[in-house]
Amino acid sequence: MLLQQLQTVSALFPQQNFSCELRPRQRPYCSPNDIPTQCTALAQIAYTKLPHQLYHVGKSSAGPDFQYSFNKNPTSDTVKTLISPTNFMSDSFLAWDLELTLKAGIYAGAYWESTITQSDAVRVAKQFVARLKAGTGTTWHDREGKLSDALKNTPEVKKIIAQVSKDFKTQMHQYGGDFTQITLSKKLRPPSISWTSSPSLKILVGGTQEMIIRLDYICYDCTRSKWLAMISIEIRDDFGVTESDITNPSPAAVPGVPGLMDFWVLQHRRGKKPFTTVFDFSFFIDGSM
Repeated sequence: MLLQQLQTVSALFPQQNFSCELRPRQRPYCSPNDIPTQCTALAQIAYTKLPHQLYHVGKSSAGPDFQYSFNKNPTSDTVKTLISPTNFMSDSFLAWDLELTLKAGIYAGAYWESTITQSDAVRVAKQFVARLKAGTGTTWHDREGKLSDALKNTPEVKKIIAQVSKDFKTQMHQYGGDFTQITLSKKLRPPSISWTSSPSLKILVGGTQEMIIRLDYICYDCTRSKWLAMISIEIRDDFGVTESDITNPSPAAVPGVPGLMDFWVLQHRRGKKPFTTVFDFSFFIDGSM
């Protein structure tokens, strides 16, 4: 996918002398034979600094929703009442019922879902439940890129991309193309996907815990004072629940409370480890120095 993205550069800018690298640490970006001193300096920065982290906020794999235990007693009387019947239910049944709840929510939201297909969302739901049932924890990476692409197309993430693009372009011009001087807005936060933006993502992801923004590749055309950059955003979410998810659900989540109960029992009474889901996507921006 990355190679295909970079191959589009020539098509997008056919008249410009951009020099791009798939492996930025192999050699400088700009040829020293025909580029002025400024470009040579910029090339050296790219050679030594890429990939370059632009922003990091939040922390995943931590917090109350990432804890697990065996035979934990709930503090809420409501949760005590709800989980009482689960004493006679197997892990397999609880996992089956959780998967059924997730799929029911995905099917219900399919009428106004526009970011991900129903079949892709259901397949990911099955993977999530299978991993939870296995109790291995650690991280789940979106290798297929289905959820990552869907996240990229939500209003919440589009707003983040717009802010990053604005800050990056403005400061690249301000600092003469030196990306190491760029500071992104401190207002940026890990996205929380709403039901209206994407029912499937609200069910499978919801509120996220951590976001890392990095500059992966940059091309300079110093003869025209232009640049083209590829920026990547990594979003991390903990797939776990707390009592408050059951006792204080949002209106849209109320039908899913039985599934959340299954989830809580598996995580906090059967010792199934929660895990962190990792999503990653990229976008191109260009501007002048």
